[in-house]
Amino acid sequence: MNDIFSASNQLDDLLQRVGAKLQISKTQRKLAEERYLAVGTWLSKDEELFDGADIEIYPQGSLSISTTVKPLSKQEYDLDLVCQINLPWQGKDPLKLLNSIEKRLKENKMYEGMVERKNRCIRLNYANEFHMDILPAHPADNTSSTSVKVPDRKAKDWKDSNPKGYTSWFNERSYLYETYLEKRADIKPLPNDDSIERKPPLKRAVQLIKRYRDVYFEDDPDSAPISIVLTTLAGEFYNGQASVYEAISEVLQGILKHIPNNGKRLVVLNPTNKKEDLSERWDGQSELYRSFVTFILHLKEKWDQLNELRGIHEIAEELKLMFGENVINETMKEQAEYIEKARTTNKLGVFGSGLLVAASKEESVIPMRKNTFYGS
Repeated sequence: MNDIFSASNQLDDLLQRVGAKLQISKTQRKLAEERYLAVGTWLSKDEELFDGADIEIYPQGSLSISTTVKPLSKQEYDLDLVCQINLPWQGKDPLKLLNSIEKRLKENKMYEGMVERKNRCIRLNYANEFHMDILPAHPADNTSSTSVKVPDRKAKDWKDSNPKGYTSWFNERSYLYETYLEKRADIKPLPNDDSIERKPPLKRAVQLIKRYRDVYFEDDPDSAPISIVLTTLAGEFYNGQASVYEAISEVLQGILKHIPNNGKRLVVLNPTNKKEDLSERWDGQSELYRSFVTFILHLKEKWDQLNELRGIHEIAEELKLMFGENVINETMKEQAEYIEKARTTNKLGVFGSGLLVAASKEESVIPMRKNTFYGS
């Protein structure tokens, strides 16, 4: 059974709360959904563009797997959607498709000044909100597979992808911890807690790794590893850990163990479509790959150091350097207020997973003595 007085229990609760503060808000998510549905409706009404085909509009990336992270400074959220045209891709010009999507968007007075051409997508820049990348796609074949072909300007060809399959894969990986919980009688599942949205450890781990990436590369964002690479590696090396801290430790250890030492680079493939090399950006740009390796080594060192610190306040000081002073200060205050409120009603406990919760009548928790929370 976990030591209820240990800093690790407090740390994991803190990491869950940090992740909650970094993610897109419910209001922002609702707005994003309204935006992409409106875009999808406008595109689908162009009968010439889609030749009467069925159109599917669905989110991909961090929005689809709930791992969005608030950008640093004045940057905007990057929200991605797929516009899947259910017609064969064979014989079609990928550049013509991109240009047609761009043309259609510019025909709308609301979108015409927001359009930006990208390599595989068309971007809509919603000022001071977010930018939305619209990725056109065709089914890869006529089977039940969710794999698709997407246009690529640089290659002037079609590329393989599988946004739907990837979302399903990552979400399944995220719930490995439930199997872990079932095998451990001393670990109870978290109850619903209105004060904070609890997420599976893998999803919180991805948010925090991405946040540290943004802090680490703040002065050189072009050298930062892209989110899909970090997310995929996290999903592959996560092994069902029930705490956020342990999840990140496992992921970092797995990445470093698999980095080749023969001069070749780590290859990160889409686990649901092996034809898609998510790390192809490193080809011909060895400096970007070296930056990635250095970043992972640095994060592993910092993460291991957290385990050597004593007391939640000492840990919090280190977390400020890693994730930003403001978000940690806000989180510490929120956690302290929550604990005090729960203490006064004798409802504070710690689940075997190390997460602080306010118990309901149905939950089984380990009672905490008063005035011991910061005693580590």
